[in-house]
Parts: sequence; C-alpha cells; structure tokens
Amino acid sequence: MKVINSLVNVCFIFAFSASNVFSSDVKPDELVRDVVGEIMHLVETDPDVSAGDMAKTIAFVEAQVAPHFDFPRMARLAVGRPWRNATPEQRALIVQEFRILLVRSYAAAFTRFKGIKIEVLPLRASENPKWALVESSIKLPTAVAQPISLNYDMEVIEGKWKVFDLQIDGASLIVNNRSLFQREIQSSGIDGLIETLRQKNAQSVSAETGSR
Repeated sequence: MKVINSLVNVCFIFAFSASNVFSSDVKPDELVRDVVGEIMHLVETDPDVSAGDMAKTIAFVEAQVAPHFDFPRMARLAVGRPWRNATPEQRALIVQEFRILLVRSYAAAFTRFKGIKIEVLPLRASENPKWALVESSIKLPTAVAQPISLNYDMEVIEGKWKVFDLQIDGASLIVNNRSLFQREIQSSGIDGLIETLRQKNAQSVSAETGSR
C-alpha cells in the first residue's frame, strides 16, 4: 500500500528537521526557509546518511521530525468516518502503525534525492492566526522537469506549530490515504487495516535487513 510519494517524504524532512523552536511567534514560512538550507547541507555532506545508514537516519527522523507531526489527527483524518466506530485500543494501534510507517518512509527516502532546490514562498495572510498554509516550490536537478508545488497545512497546538497535512501538486496526503484506508476497512474492517499497516512495516524492516 503506497502511502506517500518519496519526493514528498524527503522534502518534508528538509523543511521541518533540526528545529528545536516551533513556537507560534515564529512565522511558519520563515522557519521553513531558515531550516531548508541547513538540512540540505546535512543530507549532502553526512557520509553515513549518504551511505544509506538507516539506523542513523531513522534516529534523526524520530528526534527531529516526528515531534512536529500531529500523528493522532493525521490518522483520524485518514481513517475518516470509520474512526467513530473504532475502539480506543484500535485507534491507538492505528496511530502507532501509521506513525511507524510514515517515519520509516521518510527515513527510506532521505538519501534518494540530491541536487533539488526548494523555494519557500511568502506566507499569505490568514484570518486564523493559529493556522497557516506554507507554500513551496521544488526544482528538480533536470532542467526539463517542471517545478513541483509542496504545501504544508500547519496549526498551532499547545503553543507550537504542527503539521497535519501536506499537498504535492494539489494532492493531499490525508485524502490519498483515506482512499486507501477505506478500501482496506471495507474489505477487512478496522482490524484488517491495522494488520495491513503492520505487514507494511514488517516488509520495510525485512527489506532494510536484506540490503545490508
């Protein structure tokens, strides 16, 4: 089950890694713009990451990226209406497996794309000061490739900006996953979705072990 485009994964890491200050008094576009250059440099120069050290990469994602995601909200929105019928235990398992899947996906994509350039656009005014849409443009290394838009839906949660959705060329991560999740739920129920996510995570571990 394909959860997210690899290019989105790696660009999302570039934009939101290595920042210890996600305070709501820092403008989201300024935050992203400042961090992009630092992370691009890290990815290009870190020999372990460049060599595909997944343990180090996953540890980095866990420490620097995962805290800035609103995983419970993302999972709830991706599941949609069936979330209401899920037990507390099922909800917790969905969030857990969805989180693992995204973190490992980001880590796996970390070294795949080099030479890209990301331009963060000026922040548009919002009527709600606790919500923001940060827009960016990704320029690929090949001259013939068209720039890709990558936008971030962010909201202030407990005084910090957190991401609850992202869009690549207008395609929402939440909407894409909702279609996949609901097909699984219609076929096998909530427990079937949980098992599918577990299997996907297990396959990722096996693939990493086999490539060593």
